[in-house]
Amino acid sequence: MNKGQNQQNSVEEENRLLNELTDSLVLDYSTETYQTMIDKVKKYSEILVSGKYAVTTTQLRNIYTSVKKAKKPEELLPLQVKLAYLAGRNESNYRLKALADRLSSLIKNVKTETQMKHFVEFFTALIAYQKYHEKFSSNKH
Repeated sequence: MNKGQNQQNSVEEENRLLNELTDSLVLDYSTETYQTMIDKVKKYSEILVSGKYAVTTTQLRNIYTSVKKAKKPEELLPLQVKLAYLAGRNESNYRLKALADRLSSLIKNVKTETQMKHFVEFFTALIAYQKYHEKFSSNKH
């Protein structure tokens, strides 16, 4: 397999994982599907920190801080603007734009306190595993 095919396969895997982080898996997970969500976040965060289009924890911390401060689902809605700004400031990074779009879509669908709690847990896991992979990825050592 040549370099172009490997890159295409990587992008396809990345898109597949991002698409699997659906509203039902992230916002409405159950005890039985929680581990599935975490496993997908682990894999996706490893991709996020790799290569030319790496997304840094710092890029997401500002959004994460606002997520943690929100007390009600409607307080998450203005974060869509911050996500758009983040993607716009990094316009050449397709990976950051795709993540911003997914997060924005999830935020629009947070309607209940339980869904909000689940979104916060998802985002916490994303930041945690992203930081883990930033520190311990094999291409840094």
